[in-house]
Amino acid sequence: MRKAQWARRAAARRSPCPAARPWPRPTEGAQTAPAFYDAPESNGNGSSQHRAERATMGKIALQLKATLENITNLRPVGEDFRWYLKMKCGNCGEISDKWQYIRLMDSVALKGGRGSASMVQKCKLCARENSIEILSSTIKPYNAEDNENFKTIVEFECRGLEPVDFQPQAGFAAEGVESGTAFSDINLQEKDWTDYDEKAQESVGIYEVTHQFVKC
Repeated sequence: MRKAQWARRAAARRSPCPAARPWPRPTEGAQTAPAFYDAPESNGNGSSQHRAERATMGKIALQLKATLENITNLRPVGEDFRWYLKMKCGNCGEISDKWQYIRLMDSVALKGGRGSASMVQKCKLCARENSIEILSSTIKPYNAEDNENFKTIVEFECRGLEPVDFQPQAGFAAEGVESGTAFSDINLQEKDWTDYDEKAQESVGIYEVTHQFVKC
């Protein structure tokens, strides 16, 4: 009996480790961790593919909000209308300190025959070439039924340039709600505008103009 016990103890001491347990299989539908991490490749100057992807932003909409008094169909007029913007480089985050304007009538060719844009600009900080395009089919008027609500009045196709601020100036037009009286060359730089509708014999105005940008 004792010899048998000593034999079992000796065998246990010679065994390097207990039998390995099988790794439990993941339950159906569960996500498993990847076997390795595929780090983004560098382009040689410290930026990565992820940074390049951030620079391509897609469409960004400019939304307007205002209080309208006896007026409707507020809209930018003509291909020479100037959209005054401050823009940020999608690659390095540099924001322009001056107002810049873009117009429908302007068209600048992109490198490599990739079409054209309303503005093509090289970033002063990182030297990346960025562009922005006004999408003419998206320009919409701000009407009496939109009063005191945000509404998209234009969309931009952004390829590295992101608009972060907007300053409305001259070049807007509108008309009286009841009379249809035309009001041209409306300047919204002060965020308020007033006039008088002789035909309807009432005051008209645009007040508390504000804006926001949203991704489409």
